[in-house]
Amino acid sequence: MITGFNTDVKYRGVVYHVQTEDKGTTNPLIETLVYKGGEILASRRLPYTDLVKSPEDEATITKLMEDQHKGMIMEIKRGRFDPGGERTVMEDLSLDEIVLAYLAARAAGK
Repeated sequence: MITGFNTDVKYRGVVYHVQTEDKGTTNPLIETLVYKGGEILASRRLPYTDLVKSPEDEATITKLMEDQHKGMIMEIKRGRFDPGGERTVMEDLSLDEIVLAYLAARAAGK
């Protein structure tokens, strides 16, 4: 069983920490927190009671955790938590992330 993920993300010289964890079968919830200097900047919670019906669905839970974790990382790299509100600096993104951001913008009609 995977209990969680922890990733440090650098954006414009600031290090953010993303932590995602599964609260377990007694509290079926995936929680992701974004920290900056020990302060929680954001949280995202996904209850999965209705999504997972058996212990064999561990792969599904892991996939949900990975997707939510990666989504929060992308929000950081797109500048969501930048107090200056300036546009993302492309050097902070990998080539794959740049391509994904481009495709997402095209799909959204931007």
